[in-house]
Amino acid sequence: MRIIAGIYRGRNLVDSSKFKSLRPTTDMSRQALFNILLSGKILKEINFKIENSSVLDLCCGTGALSFEALSRGARFATLIDNNSLHLKLAEKNSQLLKVESKVDIVLADVKKIKNNNQIFDLIFLDPPYNENYQEILENLIANNWIQEKSLLVIEYGSNSKLEFQYPKLKILEKRNYGKNHFAFFTKVAQ
Repeated sequence: MRIIAGIYRGRNLVDSSKFKSLRPTTDMSRQALFNILLSGKILKEINFKIENSSVLDLCCGTGALSFEALSRGARFATLIDNNSLHLKLAEKNSQLLKVESKVDIVLADVKKIKNNNQIFDLIFLDPPYNENYQEILENLIANNWIQEKSLLVIEYGSNSKLEFQYPKLKILEKRNYGKNHFAFFTKVAQ
């Protein structure tokens, strides 16, 4: 895995192939995702820009999505995972790219994280495909992790139990790239 574009373009990330518990987003899917984030017409509705954005990477694995965002101008990223081995990989990647000061790494279960006070512009959610997405999203909304104008990007598999109708979320678009599927949401104004 490598960084696709931006100031860290071409830099390799730590090899994670021996970790069977990881399912990293492929370089091709990551490139397609970031092409949408940089030029997607759907994002004009919420005035989203990756430059100077704050990123929340839930079920972050290696952190590749966050590091790609930082490479493309995001100012800060919070990476959360419930697996300490995954977080060690993310920490090594932050050291490789020399972005430790722009990264906060947190060991936590996304179904149980409580009361957030930060505002995140871009939120990646990439849990194991067999997870209960509804339970995760309900917790994130109830504890203020998703705010109005936040862009929530969910990666899911074709067999995932992801609903596209949530009372407090509006779906902007869905895209498929081989085995990787992305859904883009924003929080409904209250």
